[in-house]
Amino acid sequence: MKPLAKVYLLAVAFVFVNQSRVAAYCDDSRIDSLRMFVYNSEMSFSDKLAAVEGFNGVSMCTGSFHKVLFPLLNDFLEQAKKEKHVKGKFFCYSFIADLHIGLWNREQAKAYLDSVEMQIEQVDDMEYLAPYYRMKGQYIQRYYSDRSPEAVTYYHKSLSYYEKSGFAGKENDLVIILRNLTIDGFQRNDSTYIYRYISNLADMQKKYESSMLDFSLMDIKANLYDFFYQRSQDEAFLDTSIYYAKKGLEIYENGLLTQFYKQVAIDLYVMTAELINKKKESDLTVVDSLLELAWTEYDLADSLGIARIYQAKAKILFSRKMIDSAEVIALKAQKFLEMGYRNNYYLLAKANIDLLREIYDMKGDYKKVIEYNDLWIKKDEEIRSNEVKELELRYEVESKEAEIKRLDLDRLYQESRYKKFVLICCLLCLAIFFVSLLIRLKRRDLNNQIALINSENEEAKLKLKLKEEQTVKMQLEKYEVLSDFHLKEMELIGKSKDLDLLRQDKDALDRQVELYRQKVDAYESMMNTDKECDYDTHNVIVEDLKHLIKKQIKAPLSDEYISNIEQMNKSFVEMLREKSNETLSVSYLKYCICFAIGIGIADVAECFSIEPSSVHMIRYRLKKKFGLGNDDDLGLFLQKYASS
Repeated sequence: MKPLAKVYLLAVAFVFVNQSRVAAYCDDSRIDSLRMFVYNSEMSFSDKLAAVEGFNGVSMCTGSFHKVLFPLLNDFLEQAKKEKHVKGKFFCYSFIADLHIGLWNREQAKAYLDSVEMQIEQVDDMEYLAPYYRMKGQYIQRYYSDRSPEAVTYYHKSLSYYEKSGFAGKENDLVIILRNLTIDGFQRNDSTYIYRYISNLADMQKKYESSMLDFSLMDIKANLYDFFYQRSQDEAFLDTSIYYAKKGLEIYENGLLTQFYKQVAIDLYVMTAELINKKKESDLTVVDSLLELAWTEYDLADSLGIARIYQAKAKILFSRKMIDSAEVIALKAQKFLEMGYRNNYYLLAKANIDLLREIYDMKGDYKKVIEYNDLWIKKDEEIRSNEVKELELRYEVESKEAEIKRLDLDRLYQESRYKKFVLICCLLCLAIFFVSLLIRLKRRDLNNQIALINSENEEAKLKLKLKEEQTVKMQLEKYEVLSDFHLKEMELIGKSKDLDLLRQDKDALDRQVELYRQKVDAYESMMNTDKECDYDTHNVIVEDLKHLIKKQIKAPLSDEYISNIEQMNKSFVEMLREKSNETLSVSYLKYCICFAIGIGIADVAECFSIEPSSVHMIRYRLKKKFGLGNDDDLGLFLQKYASS
């Protein structure tokens, strides 16, 4: 493919990627309608978004309309942020990015596309994602020509989303994608690839009546057959290319397209002039008229567009061997190219420098040839340097992004570990608290059970002792009855000798019984005497208690306690029996003496070999026996009678 054709195709690509989501035009009434939706305070944000989504032609606006659109869309974006509406933010960022793509504002377009990418994980609506990937492909195709496969991938992704969400109302987006894919095919010299997308455009043309589709199809076919001509030099292909180019220009000249297609049509004028000039018997009048039409249509502020016409005219003059005129026009083209060189039209600049080198080579001015050769080398080095800087910046940004992601993952992992640790600590503290509480409750219940068992054991011992005494008495009585019965029986038999022996035995038993009765009577007498005068019982209890104290309690406390016992009132036991509501056993009398002389709970428990809790239980029972309340002091009560 010749350099000039490559320049044209790239120029067409960059012009056409400026198109937006809808094929319409912009006027004051449409801007007013948009403003009415954005600033309507009675509408919910979702309703506003639905209305603005259906607003056609906003990003197709050119000139001063952009100055009105940016404030409107930025205000709408602020509303979306305030409402925390993810789709609203995604839509606004995409819309503003599309406007900046149309204005060739690379930095702003990149910034807003990055903002869209930050929201993309939260949006799954294919109607939003399809135009985003179309814009992503446009941006890469325009500014990163070495990443064409990546742009193609984005175009295919956008097409797949459009296929799922529907093509209605999105014809212009599809034309943009298919057209740029065909241009990618031209750059790859892949005619099969180009035919496939031309076929897709033709299918769309059958479904939708659109002048835009007709014009785009004619324009691409003109390029395709020019591509075939350059490969085969067959004039039949050249004639076919001119035919399709003229058909496209007819659509434009009939006013069936919006003004935004003006740039493509002007380039088509220039291309048609170049195609006609290639014919062996070309009509130079027609060539000049086409260039004049292109010149009149161009905006004089578009330095690169003017350079495009100058270059085409210079090349045509050079082909006619009009070297001096071609030099003048080519120098004019170079002047305008220097003004717009940095906007990525470097292939156009290279073609013009090549043309100037051919002109000066034909004129024999080799100094100029070397000068322009050095100029292109300098510009080429500058381009490569910029590309290297961009690649380095991109690598650095990607590295930083990867580092940020890694740090975010580390932070999330550390936060997760910290939360788990805190949770485990809390659960452990709760477990310890409940276990300690359970142990305390169990211990309290156990102490109560032990105290109850001790009290029951004490009562059981007292009952057992009473039963033993009753059993002995009953056995004695039974033995006496049996002895009388046996004696009578022996007398009846007549065994005098045995009867005598039995009588002797009976007498002996009677004496023993009498002795036992005497002892019982003495015991009962002593008990009765005890009630009247308790000196003997008192002494027995005191002696027994002294023995226990000496045995269980160490000196000097034992000596002090014995001294206190000896100083007690001798009638203390009698007083206690009188004050008691119930009969006091010997054990209870011993406890009363201990409490009266001030022996501590621990020492009382040690002395009687019981638990302190049992001592508390005995104190409680004694208070009940003496009719004392819970607030009365048993020790003071007993001490009062012990010293009086």
